[in-house]
Amino acid sequence: MTEVIVRKSGGATIVSLPKVVTELAGIKVGSVLDLSVEDHTICLRPKQELTLESLLAGSPKDKLQLNDEDRQWMDMPAAGKEV
Repeated sequence: MTEVIVRKSGGATIVSLPKVVTELAGIKVGSVLDLSVEDHTICLRPKQELTLESLLAGSPKDKLQLNDEDRQWMDMPAAGKEV
């Protein structure tokens, strides 16, 4: 277990994370973390970055195919300034 000291910086209360801890957790400067308190324990977890590929990875491939309605919609002329 590593001991850290809670400090004050401006109006914030901060804790510095040791390099070895950030490396083990895969945290880098600029990483976004989810913070929660569970049973009086502070928990920090790297926020999962969602991409379209990761969201669709478990989808059935047959549901991702274009159907006739999709093709008609894609072939329609622009209705505004979306082009």
